[in-house]
Formats: sequence, structure tokens, C-alpha cells
Amino acid sequence: MDNEYPKILYSRLNVPGIFRKKINKKVYFKDGHMGEMDSSYIADPDFVELFEATAINGEHQSTPVDDEKIERISYYGIQQIHDTNLPQYSFVASHLPQEKHVQQFKRSRTDIIQPHYLDLGEEDNNKRLNNVKNIIKKQEKITDEDALELGIITVFAPRDKGKEITEEVIELYNEIIDQLSPKMEFTLYSVLFAMTDAYFDDEHEFEEVIKMLKEKTTSETIEKFETLTTFKNKVLELEKTNNTLEKTNNTLKNRNTTLEREKNTATTRISELEAEIADLKKQLSQPNRQPQY
Repeated sequence: MDNEYPKILYSRLNVPGIFRKKINKKVYFKDGHMGEMDSSYIADPDFVELFEATAINGEHQSTPVDDEKIERISYYGIQQIHDTNLPQYSFVASHLPQEKHVQQFKRSRTDIIQPHYLDLGEEDNNKRLNNVKNIIKKQEKITDEDALELGIITVFAPRDKGKEITEEVIELYNEIIDQLSPKMEFTLYSVLFAMTDAYFDDEHEFEEVIKMLKEKTTSETIEKFETLTTFKNKVLELEKTNNTLEKTNNTLKNRNTTLEREKNTATTRISELEAEIADLKKQLSQPNRQPQY
């Protein structure tokens, strides 16, 4: 959803500002490691909460934000300010209530990070679901904004109701699929497939729900999704192989550094022994003198 309909997505999530463009998601931490934000973009002012262009970082959390995560979010903010020289704003999108999360990270007395937690709990989820149901019931035209709600509902469903809600959303998807553009159909199909995979551990249940998802989805969308998935898996496999090779290379470099250090130590010791031998020879060459040890 973030890739295909970012402006609609963030508007529907009630994130302040108006999406303008995506920006760098890569982050470098003080320990040298690199991370990646879930979303990173510049928003124009909405003149309600944002009154100037702002760099925005969004994180999707299915588990509570802990001390480690909120510290990472603080580094995300630093990276965005460095990249854009703009004010910065962080939000957390989660079905969990705000009190489940760590509320702030204090870097110093004057540098305190307080992400905005979006209210996407069960009440919000039911409201979105009922809204789409009512539109369908009244046989009103489904807009892209309304259709994208199906993806939001599934992604942020309460985990104990994930299966039930996913199946219900797929039924709604099948009811409106004739009104969807190829782009929206592909977007929703991708989200619903991914969340079915996330919620249904039992292989038989998974296959049954996917069968229902494919029931009215066009062959073009299914083929495109499978091709893209195969490509992504190949990329992940190559990245994994590359990471393994990099680790092996680093290990060999470290081993080579150790051997060089040992070689230098041995060379130094040999030089010292050669000097001692030369000194002994010098002493022995002098008459009536005993070697000094």
C-alpha cells in the first residue's frame, strides 16, 4: 500500500500533513550497523497540525515499542534531519493501545523523542470495516480511498481476530473486485495474500483461504504477483548469499590481520635474537672475557 498509494494510505491513517514524496529509508547507527525505516517521506503542511514541510518516519508495530525500538526511532529522526534539513515527525501505527508502548526516549534534558501513536485498535478497525460494508450494502461506488481500507483493516486487525477479519475482508474484496482498477486489485491481492500467510499457520486453512482469494481475482494479477514474488525471493537469496560471502571475507580479513600481527611479532623477536647473537659473538671474540648473560 505504501508503494502504490502512499498519499491515500497516510491520509486514511490520519497522519498529519500531505504526502509529497518518499525519501531515503536507510539509517546508520552509532555502532556502525545499518537499519531501515518502515516508511520515510516528506509531507507538505496541512495547516491543521503541520504548518511547514516536514520529514516523516512511520513504523508499523505488531508488538509493543520497547526501549531498544524507541531508541532506533530516535536515530531515524536524526537521519531524516541530516538528509533533509527539515523538521521531523515520527509516528507508530499499531493495533495495540498507546499505553502498551514506551512513550518517549530521552537523549538529553532538552532532546526528548515522543512518537505519535496512531489509534488503530479494535474500535477503529470495526469502524473501518462497517464503513466499507455500508458502502457495499448501499451499492455506492467504491473509491480508491474506500477500497484501500480493506488492506488497512487486515494489516491492523487485532491479532486474536486476524483469521476471522481476513476471511471477512476477502469476501468483501470479491464483492467489489469488478469496480477495482488493475492497480488497486493487485495492491489488495498482495496485501491479503501476505496477511493470510501471516495469520494462517495451518497449511490446509491457508490453502482454503487463498483459494477463496483467487476465486475472482484476474489471472493477470495472480501471474504478476507470482512473478514478482519469485523475483523477490531470488533477490533475497542473492542478498543472503552476498551477506554470507561478506561475513566470510571479513573473517578472512580478520584472520589475515591476526597472522600479519603474529608475523610482525615474530619478525621483531627474530631481530632481537639476531642482535643478541651478534652481541654474544662480539663478546666471545674479545680475549679474557666471559660472555655476559
